[in-house]
Amino acid sequence: MAERAKNSKPIYYGWWIVATAAVGMSTGPGQFAFASLGLFMIPLGEEFGWNRAEISLALMCFTGALALSIPYIGRLVDRFGSRKILLPSYVVFSVLLALIPIFAHKLWIFYLLFILIGSLAAGANALPYLRSISAWFDRHRGLALGIAMGGSGMGFVYVPPMVQYMIDSYGWRSGYFMLAAVSLVVAVPLVYFVLREAPSKSEIEDYDELRHGTIKQQLAASIPLLTLLKQPLLWQLFVIFSLLSFSLYGVLSHLVPMLSDRGMSTADAALVMSTMGLSIVTARMLIGYIIDRFFAPYIAVISFLIAVTGISLLATGAVGSLAFLAAIFIGFSMGAEFDMLAFLTSRYFGVDNFGQVYGLLFTSFLIGTSAGPLAYGIGYESLGSYIWMLIVSVVLMLVSSVLTLLLPRY
Repeated sequence: MAERAKNSKPIYYGWWIVATAAVGMSTGPGQFAFASLGLFMIPLGEEFGWNRAEISLALMCFTGALALSIPYIGRLVDRFGSRKILLPSYVVFSVLLALIPIFAHKLWIFYLLFILIGSLAAGANALPYLRSISAWFDRHRGLALGIAMGGSGMGFVYVPPMVQYMIDSYGWRSGYFMLAAVSLVVAVPLVYFVLREAPSKSEIEDYDELRHGTIKQQLAASIPLLTLLKQPLLWQLFVIFSLLSFSLYGVLSHLVPMLSDRGMSTADAALVMSTMGLSIVTARMLIGYIIDRFFAPYIAVISFLIAVTGISLLATGAVGSLAFLAAIFIGFSMGAEFDMLAFLTSRYFGVDNFGQVYGLLFTSFLIGTSAGPLAYGIGYESLGSYIWMLIVSVVLMLVSSVLTLLLPRY
């Protein structure tokens, strides 16, 4: 008995890094600024007379600024570490969220605040967390990334009902104040007290999670930026994630108003969006476990085709239980997409290049998330319906599935 206690080892600290990332990423700009805007569209339109295309343009401002900032953030993370980037970014993000209900009474101010969130708070995104996780894990990297990404998806679960309750009870401004408070009070202490950049030498020796050969290979594998930009594989991945994000996040940002137009209450529509978040969480953990065992692009194609089914259901006018089913299917693919972005970056390009490569590929993701919501808004204002944009999304998802099948072995 005493011998067994003597030989027992504490939990590998990398799993505490995963837990921190899971909670921290759920409070990031993707959940609190981007995904939440659909909940504010109707009250903003009612108070200021803005249409949905005009409000959706704020998302393009946010993602455009983020696309320009995130490659630079990736290089800073590679150079200075995740913690030094995350802490100031969260503080700035919380302040900017709180300024929206105070100053955003004109469209240009609304746009400016979203631009500032996309640029000055770019370091509060997933990139620093995922870089740290990749440094702590090798054998179970897919599972670790999946669990962390699952936590990120929890933001899509608790944000809709929380924000909708605040809007219904106290007005839309209270929703933004609540988001600012959660980001500051939850994320900042976790990053400060728990996050560590990489395992110590003794942790590497005492646990079999990191293989010495892999570590040496990663340390010797730094690739210059210009060399990366000449690799066809990088651009193949760039196109895949651009098409996926256009399709999936165009639907996400307009899901609540889309279902409200079809007769569902705002509370029920928010519950559908929350159900999508649960699907994202489940998919990220499940996909993370599977891609440690099977070739990741094949798993990705299956998940993308599931999303095609969900978007097709919405194109037929789904409401009620069918809307919930569509949300589950679409959320499953959204969960797989982020897992794949991080996992394939580390497998194809190595941990020492993670920041700059993930930053570049995340830019492709942001291009899609910039164009998708705006295209859906313009489509709605022009045609009075979302159906044609849903059909376009189905086609683009099929194209991205074919390109994913053509990815090489890593």
